[in-house]
Amino acid sequence: MEPILSRLYAGEIVPAEHAVEGNPRYEELCGISLREMDAFTKKLDEETRQEFDKLMEHYLELTYIEKTQTFGDGFRLGAGIMCEVFWGPAGQGM
Repeated sequence: MEPILSRLYAGEIVPAEHAVEGNPRYEELCGISLREMDAFTKKLDEETRQEFDKLMEHYLELTYIEKTQTFGDGFRLGAGIMCEVFWGPAGQGM
């Protein structure tokens, strides 16, 4: 198996494209949310529906930015933990 960094660089690992898998509660809530969204938008006139769609696009964009930031923060935290494991707190060595 190739090293993780090589696979990440080659585009074989794409964390942003992975949906939540194997979580029944997530799948249930997604289904409920989609049905509720569909029922709600059917009640709106065309102009209001377009405004709502734009609002949801902005919400999804914000969610993407938050997930990207969280991924980076988690990676940095994990890397910091590994540095402490190998070199002790604040790089002081073991």
